[in-house]
Amino acid sequence: MAWLKSWAEWIEADTAHLSVPFTWLLPRVGMRASAFRQQGLRVRAGGPAVTLCPDRLPDFVEIGGEIPALGHHNPDATFTSRGCIRQCAFCAVPRIEGGLVELAEWEPKPIVCDNNLLACSRRHFDRVIDCLKSLKGVDFNQGLDARLLTSYHAGRLAELDLAVARLSWDRMEDESHVMGALGLLREAGFPKRRTRAYVLIGYDDSPADALYRLETLRGYGVRPFAQRYQPLTTDKKDSYVSPGWTQGELRAFSRYWTQLRRFEHIPFVEFRHWGLQRAALAR
Repeated sequence: MAWLKSWAEWIEADTAHLSVPFTWLLPRVGMRASAFRQQGLRVRAGGPAVTLCPDRLPDFVEIGGEIPALGHHNPDATFTSRGCIRQCAFCAVPRIEGGLVELAEWEPKPIVCDNNLLACSRRHFDRVIDCLKSLKGVDFNQGLDARLLTSYHAGRLAELDLAVARLSWDRMEDESHVMGALGLLREAGFPKRRTRAYVLIGYDDSPADALYRLETLRGYGVRPFAQRYQPLTTDKKDSYVSPGWTQGELRAFSRYWTQLRRFEHIPFVEFRHWGLQRAALAR
Protein backbone atom coordinates (compact mmCIF):
# COMPACT_ATOMS: atom_id res chain seq x y z
CA MET A 1 0.00 0.00 0.00
CA ALA A 2 1.38 3.41 -0.96
CA TRP A 3 2.14 6.22 1.45
CA LEU A 4 -0.54 8.83 2.00
CA LYS A 5 0.13 12.08 0.15
CA SER A 6 -0.95 14.24 3.09
CA TRP A 7 -1.92 13.71 6.74
CA ALA A 8 -3.55 10.66 8.29
CA GLU A 9 -6.84 10.91 10.14
CA TRP A 10 -9.04 8.45 11.97
CA ILE A 11 -11.75 8.43 14.63
CA GLU A 12 -11.76 6.35 17.81
CA ALA A 13 -14.79 6.65 20.08
CA ASP A 14 -15.38 10.40 20.58
CA THR A 15 -11.93 11.54 19.40
CA ALA A 16 -10.64 12.47 15.96
CA HIS A 17 -6.91 11.88 15.50
CA LEU A 18 -4.71 13.74 13.02
CA SER A 19 -1.10 12.74 12.25
CA VAL A 20 0.77 15.38 10.25
CA PRO A 21 4.14 14.72 8.58
CA PHE A 22 4.86 18.12 6.96
CA THR A 23 4.52 21.64 8.36
CA TRP A 24 3.06 23.07 5.15
CA LEU A 25 -0.02 20.89 5.73
CA LEU A 26 -0.88 22.52 9.06
CA PRO A 27 -3.21 25.28 7.75
CA ARG A 28 -5.42 22.65 6.05
CA VAL A 29 -5.19 20.37 9.07
CA GLY A 30 -6.41 23.25 11.23
CA MET A 31 -9.52 23.56 9.09
CA ARG A 32 -10.06 19.82 9.26
CA ALA A 33 -9.75 19.95 13.06
CA SER A 34 -12.42 22.67 13.18
CA ALA A 35 -14.74 20.52 11.08
CA PHE A 36 -14.30 17.60 13.48
CA ARG A 37 -15.00 19.85 16.46
CA GLN A 38 -18.22 21.06 14.86
CA GLN A 39 -19.26 17.39 14.76
CA GLY A 40 -18.85 17.28 18.54
CA LEU A 41 -15.57 15.34 18.54
CA ARG A 42 -12.46 15.87 20.60
CA VAL A 43 -9.45 16.48 18.39
CA ARG A 44 -5.92 15.24 19.01
CA ALA A 45 -2.97 15.91 16.70
CA GLY A 46 0.57 14.68 16.50
CA GLY A 47 3.33 13.83 14.06
CA PRO A 48 6.55 15.60 13.06
CA ALA A 49 4.87 18.79 11.88
CA VAL A 50 2.89 19.19 15.10
CA THR A 51 5.99 18.58 17.22
CA LEU A 52 7.86 21.29 15.30
CA CYS A 53 5.02 23.83 15.17
CA PRO A 54 2.34 23.07 17.79
CA ASP A 55 1.20 26.71 17.89
CA ARG A 56 -0.08 26.60 14.31
CA LEU A 57 -3.17 24.59 15.22
CA PRO A 58 -6.32 25.90 16.96
CA ASP A 59 -6.17 26.09 20.77
CA PHE A 60 -8.80 23.39 21.24
CA VAL A 61 -6.61 20.73 19.59
CA GLU A 62 -4.94 18.39 22.09
CA ILE A 63 -1.30 18.01 21.14
CA GLY A 64 0.76 14.83 21.21
CA GLY A 65 0.42 11.64 23.14
CA GLU A 66 1.70 8.09 22.71
CA ILE A 67 -0.61 7.03 19.90
CA PRO A 68 0.99 4.86 17.16
CA ALA A 69 0.22 6.48 13.83
CA LEU A 70 2.69 5.04 11.32
CA GLY A 71 0.31 2.28 10.27
CA HIS A 72 -2.28 4.89 9.30
CA HIS A 73 0.23 6.42 6.86
CA ASN A 74 1.31 3.05 5.47
CA PRO A 75 0.28 -0.31 6.99
CA ASP A 76 3.43 -1.96 5.59
CA ALA A 77 5.77 0.36 7.55
CA THR A 78 7.52 -0.09 10.88
CA PHE A 79 10.23 1.35 13.14
CA THR A 80 12.86 -0.78 14.91
CA SER A 81 14.70 2.25 16.33
CA ARG A 82 14.05 5.95 16.77
CA GLY A 83 16.33 8.96 16.66
CA CYS A 84 19.81 9.28 15.21
CA ILE A 85 23.44 9.77 16.24
CA ARG A 86 23.84 12.66 13.76
CA GLN A 87 22.98 16.32 14.29
CA CYS A 88 22.43 17.41 10.69
CA ALA A 89 21.10 20.97 10.66
CA PHE A 90 18.84 20.29 7.68
CA CYS A 91 17.13 17.32 9.37
CA ALA A 92 14.20 17.44 11.80
CA VAL A 93 14.98 14.10 13.47
CA PRO A 94 17.25 15.49 16.25
CA ARG A 95 14.52 17.97 17.25
CA ILE A 96 11.67 15.49 17.01
CA GLU A 97 13.15 12.21 18.23
CA GLY A 98 16.50 13.03 19.83
CA GLY A 99 19.29 10.49 20.16
CA LEU A 100 19.29 6.92 18.93
CA VAL A 101 17.10 4.44 20.81
CA GLU A 102 16.75 0.77 19.88
CA LEU A 103 13.18 -0.48 20.30
CA ALA A 104 12.74 -3.71 22.24
CA GLU A 105 9.39 -4.50 20.62
CA TRP A 106 8.39 -3.85 17.02
CA GLU A 107 6.34 -5.57 14.35
CA PRO A 108 8.30 -6.94 11.38
CA LYS A 109 7.05 -5.26 8.20
CA PRO A 110 8.72 -4.75 4.83
CA ILE A 111 9.12 -0.96 4.96
CA VAL A 112 11.59 -0.05 7.70
CA CYS A 113 11.60 3.68 8.53
CA ASP A 114 14.53 3.83 10.97
CA ASN A 115 16.47 7.06 10.66
CA ASN A 116 19.85 5.37 11.08
CA LEU A 117 19.66 1.60 11.36
CA LEU A 118 23.40 1.15 10.83
CA ALA A 119 24.12 3.22 13.97
CA CYS A 120 22.39 0.55 16.05
CA SER A 121 24.32 -2.20 17.80
CA ARG A 122 25.26 -5.29 15.79
CA ARG A 123 22.95 -7.32 18.00
CA HIS A 124 19.99 -5.12 17.07
CA PHE A 125 20.98 -5.01 13.40
CA ASP A 126 21.24 -8.80 13.24
CA ARG A 127 17.86 -9.18 14.94
CA VAL A 128 16.30 -6.87 12.35
CA ILE A 129 17.80 -8.81 9.46
CA ASP A 130 16.73 -12.15 10.93
CA CYS A 131 13.16 -10.93 11.46
CA LEU A 132 12.87 -9.57 7.91
CA LYS A 133 14.26 -12.58 6.05
CA SER A 134 10.82 -14.09 5.48
CA LEU A 135 9.38 -10.89 3.98
CA LYS A 136 9.24 -9.89 0.32
CA GLY A 137 10.30 -6.49 -1.02
CA VAL A 138 12.07 -5.13 2.06
CA ASP A 139 12.81 -1.40 1.82
CA PHE A 140 14.90 0.64 4.28
CA ASN A 141 12.92 3.70 3.33
CA GLN A 142 15.00 6.42 4.97
CA GLY A 143 18.25 5.18 3.47
CA LEU A 144 21.40 3.66 4.94
CA ASP A 145 24.21 5.80 6.36
CA ALA A 146 27.09 5.42 3.88
CA ARG A 147 29.57 6.54 6.55
CA LEU A 148 28.69 3.50 8.68
CA LEU A 149 28.14 0.78 6.08
CA THR A 150 30.61 -2.11 6.36
CA SER A 151 31.15 -5.30 4.39
CA TYR A 152 29.41 -7.13 7.25
CA HIS A 153 26.30 -4.94 6.89
CA ALA A 154 26.31 -5.36 3.11
CA GLY A 155 26.62 -9.14 3.38
CA ARG A 156 23.72 -9.42 5.79
CA LEU A 157 21.55 -7.06 3.73
CA ALA A 158 22.16 -9.34 0.76
CA GLU A 159 20.34 -12.10 2.67
CA LEU A 160 17.08 -10.16 2.35
CA ASP A 161 14.63 -9.89 -0.51
CA LEU A 162 15.55 -6.22 -0.68
CA ALA A 163 13.44 -4.15 -3.07
CA VAL A 164 16.13 -1.50 -3.27
CA ALA A 165 19.25 -0.42 -1.36
CA ARG A 166 19.08 3.30 -0.61
CA LEU A 167 21.93 5.63 0.36
CA SER A 168 22.14 9.42 0.52
CA TRP A 169 24.73 11.96 -0.61
CA ASP A 170 23.92 15.19 1.18
CA ARG A 171 27.33 16.92 1.23
CA MET A 172 30.16 17.13 -1.29
CA GLU A 173 32.67 16.03 1.36
CA ASP A 174 30.93 12.67 1.76
CA GLU A 175 31.90 11.47 -1.73
CA SER A 176 34.47 8.90 -0.58
CA HIS A 177 32.02 7.41 1.93
CA VAL A 178 29.23 7.18 -0.63
CA MET A 179 31.38 5.65 -3.35
CA GLY A 180 32.91 3.25 -0.84
CA ALA A 181 29.46 2.15 0.32
CA LEU A 182 28.32 1.64 -3.26
CA GLY A 183 31.38 -0.52 -3.83
CA LEU A 184 30.55 -2.65 -0.80
CA LEU A 185 26.98 -3.13 -1.97
CA ARG A 186 28.19 -4.09 -5.42
CA GLU A 187 30.62 -6.62 -3.94
CA ALA A 188 27.78 -8.09 -1.87
CA GLY A 189 25.83 -8.73 -5.04
CA PHE A 190 23.43 -5.78 -5.29
CA PRO A 191 22.79 -5.02 -8.98
CA LYS A 192 22.76 -1.43 -10.22
CA ARG A 193 19.02 -1.53 -10.85
CA ARG A 194 18.37 -2.10 -7.13
CA THR A 195 20.58 0.72 -5.83
CA ARG A 196 19.30 4.25 -5.26
CA ALA A 197 20.65 7.43 -3.68
CA TYR A 198 18.92 10.48 -2.25
CA VAL A 199 20.71 13.75 -3.10
CA LEU A 200 19.91 16.84 -1.01
CA ILE A 201 19.82 19.99 -3.15
CA GLY A 202 19.28 23.66 -2.39
CA TYR A 203 20.62 23.61 1.14
CA ASP A 204 24.32 24.43 1.53
CA ASP A 205 25.42 23.79 -2.03
CA SER A 206 25.33 25.27 -5.53
CA PRO A 207 23.76 24.02 -8.74
CA ALA A 208 27.22 22.89 -9.85
CA ASP A 209 27.71 20.90 -6.61
CA ALA A 210 24.31 19.28 -6.94
CA LEU A 211 24.84 18.40 -10.60
CA TYR A 212 28.23 16.84 -9.83
CA ARG A 213 26.71 14.54 -7.21
CA LEU A 214 23.72 13.60 -9.37
CA GLU A 215 25.73 12.95 -12.52
CA THR A 216 28.46 11.09 -10.62
CA LEU A 217 25.90 8.69 -9.20
CA ARG A 218 24.23 8.19 -12.55
CA GLY A 219 27.62 7.56 -14.14
CA TYR A 220 28.22 4.83 -11.57
CA GLY A 221 24.97 3.16 -12.56
CA VAL A 222 22.92 4.36 -9.59
CA ARG A 223 19.59 6.11 -10.06
CA PRO A 224 19.74 9.32 -7.99
CA PHE A 225 16.72 11.13 -6.57
CA ALA A 226 16.93 14.87 -5.90
CA GLN A 227 15.46 15.98 -2.57
CA ARG A 228 14.81 19.70 -2.46
CA TYR A 229 15.60 21.22 0.92
CA GLN A 230 12.60 22.41 2.91
CA PRO A 231 13.18 24.58 6.03
CA LEU A 232 12.08 22.66 9.11
CA THR A 233 9.16 24.96 9.95
CA THR A 234 8.19 26.20 6.48
CA ASP A 235 4.51 26.95 5.90
CA LYS A 236 4.75 26.62 2.11
CA LYS A 237 6.41 23.77 0.27
CA ASP A 238 9.16 24.64 -2.23
CA SER A 239 9.13 28.32 -1.29
CA TYR A 240 12.70 28.52 0.06
CA VAL A 241 15.44 29.46 -2.41
CA SER A 242 18.99 28.97 -1.16
CA PRO A 243 21.72 31.53 -1.98
CA GLY A 244 23.31 30.66 -5.31
CA TRP A 245 20.11 29.09 -6.61
CA THR A 246 17.03 30.45 -8.38
CA GLN A 247 13.51 29.13 -8.18
CA GLY A 248 13.79 28.12 -11.83
CA GLU A 249 16.98 26.12 -11.22
CA LEU A 250 15.47 24.31 -8.25
CA ARG A 251 12.34 23.44 -10.19
CA ALA A 252 14.36 22.15 -13.14
CA PHE A 253 16.59 20.00 -10.91
CA SER A 254 13.63 18.68 -8.93
CA ARG A 255 11.50 17.82 -11.93
CA TYR A 256 14.25 16.11 -13.92
CA TRP A 257 15.96 14.21 -11.12
CA THR A 258 12.76 12.96 -9.48
CA GLN A 259 11.36 11.69 -12.79
CA LEU A 260 14.51 10.25 -14.29
CA ARG A 261 12.75 7.32 -15.94
CA ARG A 262 10.70 9.83 -17.90
CA PHE A 263 13.47 12.25 -18.86
CA GLU A 264 16.72 10.26 -18.90
CA HIS A 265 16.80 10.19 -22.70
CA ILE A 266 17.29 13.99 -22.56
CA PRO A 267 20.65 15.36 -21.30
CA PHE A 268 20.04 17.44 -18.21
CA VAL A 269 21.84 20.47 -19.68
CA GLU A 270 19.23 20.57 -22.47
CA PHE A 271 16.33 20.01 -20.08
CA ARG A 272 17.56 22.79 -17.77
CA HIS A 273 18.06 25.24 -20.64
CA TRP A 274 14.56 24.58 -21.92
CA GLY A 275 13.07 24.90 -18.43
CA LEU A 276 14.83 28.18 -17.62
CA GLN A 277 13.79 29.66 -20.96
CA ARG A 278 10.20 28.70 -20.30
CA ALA A 279 10.35 30.22 -16.79
CA ALA A 280 11.75 33.50 -18.19
CA LEU A 281 8.97 33.76 -20.78
CA ALA A 282 6.36 33.20 -18.06
CA ARG A 283 7.49 36.21 -16.05
